[in-house]
Amino acid sequence: MVVIAPGYTSVPYYPTHDTWAAKYHRKDDVNAALPHGFPRQLSGKLVWDGEDLSLAEHTGDDGTECVLKLNDSQLAELDAAMRHFQGLGMPMDQLNPNTFPLPSLHHVLRAVSDNLHKGYGFTMIRGIPVDNYNAEENMIIYVGVSSHIAPVRGRQNSYFNQTSEDVMVTHITNYLRSKDDDRILPAGHTDKEITFHSDIGDIVSLYALDEPVTGGESLLASTWRLYNEIAKTRPDLIRVLADNWPMPIGTDYSVQRPLLYYLPSDGHDPERITVQFSRRPFSEIRPKSWPITLTEEQVEALDTIQFLCEKLAVSIQIKKGDIQFINNMSVLHGRMGYEDDSKQRRHLIRLWLRDPENAWATPNQLQSRWDKLYHSKHSNGPQVYPLEPPLH
Repeated sequence: MVVIAPGYTSVPYYPTHDTWAAKYHRKDDVNAALPHGFPRQLSGKLVWDGEDLSLAEHTGDDGTECVLKLNDSQLAELDAAMRHFQGLGMPMDQLNPNTFPLPSLHHVLRAVSDNLHKGYGFTMIRGIPVDNYNAEENMIIYVGVSSHIAPVRGRQNSYFNQTSEDVMVTHITNYLRSKDDDRILPAGHTDKEITFHSDIGDIVSLYALDEPVTGGESLLASTWRLYNEIAKTRPDLIRVLADNWPMPIGTDYSVQRPLLYYLPSDGHDPERITVQFSRRPFSEIRPKSWPITLTEEQVEALDTIQFLCEKLAVSIQIKKGDIQFINNMSVLHGRMGYEDDSKQRRHLIRLWLRDPENAWATPNQLQSRWDKLYHSKHSNGPQVYPLEPPLH
């Protein structure tokens, strides 16, 4: 059972807007002090919201904008690289810029990495003809393209077919068998709405193999724009988010860490803010064995992230053949609910990535989690890239 402050009996996964709004607009908190050294406001390309960021105006073919629309020659280059890798007869873990050569497109994809880390924080690559390829060929294209943007791939699971292995991709689709299936699954494995959150690692990527009949829009919100809004209107909640929170890992209930981190300038990189959290571990759909205690202020901070992100987000319909790349350190993401039918089912595959050349500094409190993703000492066995979703 979740134990929280008086007046609350649970932390719902889907919060109530009116309840939050009545508390959020308390004028007496406007002048509260920020944590020492934290900026009053952040500036730069990462400070955007859905009202002032038009994807149509930020579409190009050079990798510097939010949308990279592949042209015919670029698609032909992808196809040739895929055929080249097939001819090598190598396993999928050998996909890299050398085995998946893109002579002209490489510099464009490096510009995508620059945009992720130093620009807007997300890129949509559009136009891959998914239906022209089988499952293995689509996987080769996806992993191959990603290797030019961020060559280090993170492990997402440690078992495959009951064998200890590094599972490098996850299939994101609805695993509920029917409308009457009442199993409690992670929201990403259902057709329900997903609240705003971060994943683990530097870059989250999704490749759309198929799209739903309706809904399923991807929602992206700038962490920096979110920070500026909270720092201006409720700076007391910045202190709450930057303080330690209970964060169970497995059966270890002693772990505590902040949800918001300030990364000061080191002379090479500018000062930065990152928010790393998910609502799920604190809500009624968390593992029931986790004895989590939250204060009233912490519950309000969680709700503030959700409702301000809803206000500030850009909404993107991910189409079949799109690849979405998100800087997980600077952009929170969510998803609208959706509907499939018997012929059309939303199906994405996910990679967790890192580009050592452009990577942001990892907060000390997160380093052990990042190591489990990326460091070879935590390998569970051979890398596997499942071509189909597991049976549920």
